[in-house]
Amino acid sequence: MRMILSLFCVYVSLFGRVVVDDFNRSVEVPDVVRSIYTTHPPLTLSVLAFDPALVAALNMPFKPDQKAWVGPAFDKSVAGGYFGQGQSANLELLAQIKPDVILMWGGKVGSDKLLAKIGALGIPVLLVNNRDLSDLITQFRLLGTLTRNTARAMELIDYTKESLRLLETYAQRISKYPEVRYYFAQGSDGLSTECDGSFHIQPFVFAGAKNAMRCTMSSGFGMEKVSLESVLAADPDVIVAMEREFALHVKDDPRWKSLRAVREGRVMSVPSRPFNYISRPPSFMRLVGIRWLMGQFYPGLLQEDEQARFEAFFFPYHKEPHDAH
Repeated sequence: MRMILSLFCVYVSLFGRVVVDDFNRSVEVPDVVRSIYTTHPPLTLSVLAFDPALVAALNMPFKPDQKAWVGPAFDKSVAGGYFGQGQSANLELLAQIKPDVILMWGGKVGSDKLLAKIGALGIPVLLVNNRDLSDLITQFRLLGTLTRNTARAMELIDYTKESLRLLETYAQRISKYPEVRYYFAQGSDGLSTECDGSFHIQPFVFAGAKNAMRCTMSSGFGMEKVSLESVLAADPDVIVAMEREFALHVKDDPRWKSLRAVREGRVMSVPSRPFNYISRPPSFMRLVGIRWLMGQFYPGLLQEDEQARFEAFFFPYHKEPHDAH
């Protein structure tokens, strides 16, 4: 048995390779990676964008109306993950599935304990950043390294860089539009929002708009509770709502009707097909979220059909006519 184990270790060292993750950890991985599990939904969606066939297991099941978008990933087993509210992964199922590598969102509270727990499976674990939109660049580069599909990685990296430069690209034209002050309404009552500094509102920052609310984050989770009085005092130019029902009915609510955005019909709901454009989860969809926000804030700025382009680029399995909702 000892002889067999020794031979196995030699096999791994001869036919594996070492990859350095975002936290400067050297991790030995298979020569070619064909299946990946990630501990958090945003990272799973990055893998999905790269190649749905790579997804080894899901954090949560896809909805039936998402099936046309995600290809072979739809039927993968649900192993769970670590994304708040005490949720955790099914380690026994992961041991059975045995993905080639595991990607974990590093730098979060409790990461060391989580790494030790997952590392006990004997599967290579790579830590990645997911705090800023620019972290998508290193995520896609890592996926290209793992799979040796550097061509796909560069496509996604170029699209990401282009998205993050849009504000600079259109700066002169944007300067001719009125300044936009937004209120990001979350929750069924519209009275949860994000304060400046929250990574959940990065698409707004890259779209060049200003947060009408002056508040302070109490946690990294976001969704700070605010009063209607504070929203009325801020009187934003536009309201961007996470809940479509809120956006549809706010115009009929006498408590909100005095707001400029409501009076002028500048209340919009965040598209969520196939995944949310802004956050929850804060995924690569935020790239099209930047474009969508700019289109809403500065009518006529973007001429090409960004929605169709985005769908063709990230969702080759989806063949239906595109629909922002």
